[in-house]
Amino acid sequence: MAVRRCGHMVLTMAFAYLHVFAEPIVELCETNLLQRDLVLRTDAESALRSGANNSAFFVWHTDAHVDPFYLTDLRECQKRNLTLLEAHPFGIMSCDPPERLLRSAFAASARIGAPNASFVLYTGDFVRHAIRQMPDPYENASQIVANVSRAAKEAFEDLPVLFGTLGNSDSREDYYQELTDNESSNPWFEKLGSAIHSQGGMKPEVLEQFTYGSYYETREGQLTILSLATVIYSVDHLPYGPLEKDPFGQFRWLRQRLQLAAADGRHVWIVGHISPGIETFAYTELWYPQYVEAYLEIVQDPVLGPWIAAQLFGHAPGSGRRGDPVHKDELRLLPEPPASAGPIFLSSSLSPVYYNNPSFKLVEYDPISGRLLNLQTFISDRFEAPEADWIFGYDHLKQYGLAGLSMAELQNFTERLLEGGESYERYASWYASGYPNELEHYSLKAANWNATWKWQRRRQYVCALVIRTAEDFENCSGTQVLRSWQLPFMERFDRLILGRLWSWAQGSSLPLAQQIKHLAAANQWEELLRLFKGLVEWSLQSGTPLESALLTA
Repeated sequence: MAVRRCGHMVLTMAFAYLHVFAEPIVELCETNLLQRDLVLRTDAESALRSGANNSAFFVWHTDAHVDPFYLTDLRECQKRNLTLLEAHPFGIMSCDPPERLLRSAFAASARIGAPNASFVLYTGDFVRHAIRQMPDPYENASQIVANVSRAAKEAFEDLPVLFGTLGNSDSREDYYQELTDNESSNPWFEKLGSAIHSQGGMKPEVLEQFTYGSYYETREGQLTILSLATVIYSVDHLPYGPLEKDPFGQFRWLRQRLQLAAADGRHVWIVGHISPGIETFAYTELWYPQYVEAYLEIVQDPVLGPWIAAQLFGHAPGSGRRGDPVHKDELRLLPEPPASAGPIFLSSSLSPVYYNNPSFKLVEYDPISGRLLNLQTFISDRFEAPEADWIFGYDHLKQYGLAGLSMAELQNFTERLLEGGESYERYASWYASGYPNELEHYSLKAANWNATWKWQRRRQYVCALVIRTAEDFENCSGTQVLRSWQLPFMERFDRLILGRLWSWAQGSSLPLAQQIKHLAAANQWEELLRLFKGLVEWSLQSGTPLESALLTA
């Protein structure tokens, strides 16, 4: 029997002693996940406000997934009854949150970021999941985007807010963006851009660019920011059709903007929502491979690449009823980074729908070179209480023992992750912003699991941290990727469930793994879902390794 207590959560799980397990896992956390005394909070915030003489800060929010119908029969979270939700006015784990949690996070980040923050960045997914279940998805989605933008401007009255990056949920249907290359503007982008602009979240010159393809260039001080449209590259992009070589001409535009920046000696940030590469839940593709290759050709260019000081993405694109169950803090690496290439980070979300504590970041950077100096993450691990509170979570440099945030330093760090020692344990502990997660069970010290098995799981994860096509990932990890075209008519979440089962089965010689592979080879996808979907969901919810859920079934 394993009992784990973190915050108000108590998870009790029975584990079988089969093959992988030598003894049950027992892990106890104190009731308070983090120290909450005033001294800690004051010290953390004072350190953030002080900064180096040559540094600046910005506030980073992402993936709010606000549900205006949280306390109605039209709510996203149908698995929870209204009486329970009424008792949790700021939201509840496993559900998209009400606007109240968003406003609480904005107020906390405004207080923490003042007076040093230069601007506020939002990297997409304003809108809740289950978009089609809202009464008027077209109008409801645009209204949520406007409401989030207004709430930000009310909290950050004197700061520029950069709210033009769109996520896959920011439409009338998940992943739906019509390709209108031959038109001067796109009606949906025009509608959302106008909504953001009217609430103070978009400059007029940005709106003028935005309405064509939703990508744009803006400047904050000496820093150039290129915000990309990434939904158009997704393997789940709708409507389906033949792939264009360069949708909206964005790759051509990106190369041109980088060429101009390099000629002018200006450093650039690239921001977007869906990162290229492989997601780390089911190890499936995020972008079509030809778009990954086209992107890498640009950002790894030996002349242009050094001028990209950082790449920042939101995460967890969703489809249909649910989406990618990630929403976690991660980094990414380029396979062949040019000299002085800046780091790539994906941020954990505000929405707790995929079992992470709500979070936001205060990011320190050099305003001249654009180089990132540090990231500080703040979380609310008691947001389910009558009053949500926000506390200092962790400092990237200190928590991971980094000398800096260069691509080279992060490459060295990922090598330490593969070893499974202290660096890995520290990384895994904050992967879900302090909430229990599966990665924690693959460290060297985690229970008495088979060491080879844990190493295989770490290798699979580390291989996915490098931006690769599915083929390159397979060569790195030794496991095959379940392609989206193999399951074309299933909801995204169901495809991810199957991908998760498939990636697990390839690393195991157990009879159950052979059964999964046999059913997959026979295209018995519905039978696999019937047998194992609930177990995969429970694994995500509990932070328990999938193998323990399957072996105890």
